[in-house]
Amino acid sequence: MTLREKLNWSGNSASRLKTVKETQDEIAAGKAQQVSYYWHVGETVNYAIEAYLDGNQETTISAAKLVVDATMLYFYGGWRETLLNHEGKTGHEVWKNYLWYDEVQQSLPFAAALSDWDAVARIAAYPPENLSPDPAKAKGEGAWGWGLILFLKNAHRQKIEDFLKRAEGDKAKRPKLLCPVLRALMDNDADQYAKLLLVYLNYYRKSEFKHLVTKLVSLEGTTIYHLGRKQGFKITLPENLATHVIRFED
Repeated sequence: MTLREKLNWSGNSASRLKTVKETQDEIAAGKAQQVSYYWHVGETVNYAIEAYLDGNQETTISAAKLVVDATMLYFYGGWRETLLNHEGKTGHEVWKNYLWYDEVQQSLPFAAALSDWDAVARIAAYPPENLSPDPAKAKGEGAWGWGLILFLKNAHRQKIEDFLKRAEGDKAKRPKLLCPVLRALMDNDADQYAKLLLVYLNYYRKSEFKHLVTKLVSLEGTTIYHLGRKQGFKITLPENLATHVIRFED
């Protein structure tokens, strides 16, 4: 039984791939605008999830690479030097303040699942420092996101903790549960990491899993799982939770 059948999901990976290829053709023909590169990341993410649910590892790995490629193109592509923004300006720095947060969070799990740690580092390096909020004013999801980004940038621990503490003090449940997992990684505490990751994934399964393509798998759970794997932590996931973590067999 495929994950698609197990999760009773009726999405169509072929139609998702068709959309990805249409945007690729638009880019190749030199007709793409900024929004095309932006949407292309989400299109590849949706396709990669559908491919994962189909159960073909080779296809899923190829799809995950499409996500990484689309993200690199959006963040670092040459289009930034040629397309004009609404002020008639061009250049990498001009475009850098435009939408990026979701693209970081959505692409990290696929880069991590591929063990493409260079891509993980480049994705985490993109967020503009001038847009980093004051930790004292940061809130739940955003505080968690910046804590993760700073961890991947090898920032000073106290700087990371400032954001994690803000996230844990917010009412949002997901960051409250994710922050301790990241802290266990920083402490290099494999036992605590395994325990806390299972707590989060059980919460995800009960409260966040929905019949929406980006809610069929836990993107945050996938990222944090593979960061633990990178540190040499080994964890056995129960079948009902493993379903929601994108993994490739060795």
